[in-house]
Amino acid sequence: MASSIKIVLDNPHADGREAGHKLGPRGVEKATRDALANKHLKHSLGAMSRQGLEAYVLSRLETPPDYNTYPELQDLYPERLDYLRGFAEGAKVKLAAAAVLDYVQYRRETETWYQSYQLQRSPGNCSGIILIGPDGVLGSHSAESTPPPRPRGHRHRTPGPFKKRVAKPKLVDLTLKRPRTGYIESWGTTNEMGVGCVAGVSCGVWLDEPIEDVWPIKSVPLLRFARDIPHLEELYRRYTLHNWGRASQAWADIHGNALIVEKSFRRIGTRRHSGPGALWCTEGHFQSDEMSSFIRAKRLEYLARAGKSLGAGDMQYATDCAVRFTHIGELCDQPWGLGIDHLRRILSDHATFPRAVCRHGGPDTDPYDDTVTMAQSMANLTHNRHHGRGWKPWKRFCCEVVEGIGQYPSRPCGQGAF
Repeated sequence: MASSIKIVLDNPHADGREAGHKLGPRGVEKATRDALANKHLKHSLGAMSRQGLEAYVLSRLETPPDYNTYPELQDLYPERLDYLRGFAEGAKVKLAAAAVLDYVQYRRETETWYQSYQLQRSPGNCSGIILIGPDGVLGSHSAESTPPPRPRGHRHRTPGPFKKRVAKPKLVDLTLKRPRTGYIESWGTTNEMGVGCVAGVSCGVWLDEPIEDVWPIKSVPLLRFARDIPHLEELYRRYTLHNWGRASQAWADIHGNALIVEKSFRRIGTRRHSGPGALWCTEGHFQSDEMSSFIRAKRLEYLARAGKSLGAGDMQYATDCAVRFTHIGELCDQPWGLGIDHLRRILSDHATFPRAVCRHGGPDTDPYDDTVTMAQSMANLTHNRHHGRGWKPWKRFCCEVVEGIGQYPSRPCGQGAF
C-alpha cells in the first residue's frame, strides 16, 4: 500500500479567525499589556499612548511594501492583511487592536533575541552534512546540547564502534497546505520542487547587530518560492533582513546542488557546491569570506567588553569549532562512497574531544563542554525518505539506538538527477 497525500488550500483569514476566537477580546487586551510591559519594550512602545500606538501600527499596516525590490511580497502582504482581519473578526475586536497585538508580540520576540546575543552563549556542537553520491542527495543534522543531570549512581559508559542498526521503512501519510500562489513548502524532506533545508546550527556570534523591523511581513517562507538552490540563494540574499535567524544552514535540491548559508541578523554569506561530493557546517564556525571576518571581529569586540584576552576560555570553544569543522571535512573525504552508510559513519564518529561528531559528555571532555548528542536525522532528498534516531536519557546514546526510516509520497517534480 502506498502512503497517501491530502492537500488543502491555505486560508489565512480562516486561520486568523480561529486564533482570534481562542483568545477573545479580554485575551487580546491582556496579551497586549503583557507584551508592552516586557523589559525590552516598556520604555519604547510601552511608553506610547494606546491611541498613538494604534495610529503608528495602522500606518505601517496600510503601507504596501516595495514590490519592485521584493516581488514575492505581492503574494505575502495581502495574506498578512487577511490573517489580521480574520483575527479581529474572531476575537471581536477592531482591526487596530488586532494589529497592535501582532506588532508588539513580534517586537518583543525580536528584541528578546537581539538582547540575548549581547551576552556569552553556552557552547554547542550541532553540525550539518550534505553528501551527493550513488544513493542520491543526502543531508543530515546532528543536534547536541547540555543534558539533564545524571541519575544518582550513574557511571559513564563509552559506546562501542559504529554498528548499523536500522528498522524497516514505514510509509508516512501527508496532509499538505497549498498556498494561494507558490509551491507547497513541506513535501516530506523538501518543498514541492525538491528543495529542502537539512540542518540549522547556531553561528555562535556574540554582540550581533540589531534585527530589522519588517512588520507586517515578518519572515518570508523561502521554500514557498524556491525552484532550486540557485534560486534559493537569490531569495535568501534578497530577504536577509526579513529572515533574521542567526545560524549556519545546510540546503540542497534534488538536482545535486548544495548550499551552506552562514547568517547573522543582518549579514549573510554562502558556500555552494554542485555535483558529487560533500558540503558541511558546524556550530560556532563560519567559513565564507563574508562571515568569517565578521565573527572574528565580534569575538574580539566581546573580549574587549568583557576585559578578557585571546587566551580566555571563551576562545577555546571558538577554536574547537574550527577543529571539528576540519575533522568533519576529513570524514567526508574518506573513501566510503558518499552514500547513506558513509553518512552514518560520520554521524557515529567517536574521535577524541573536541573533534568528535557524536558526543557523550564523557570524562574526556573539557569542563566547559559536557554536551550529548540528543538527536540525529538524515534525509534522502532524491527518494523523499527520512532517517532518525534519538538519545534515550542515560540509557542509550544516540549512536546505539535503532534508526527509524519514514518513506514519504513521491513529489510532482519527481526524483531529479545530477
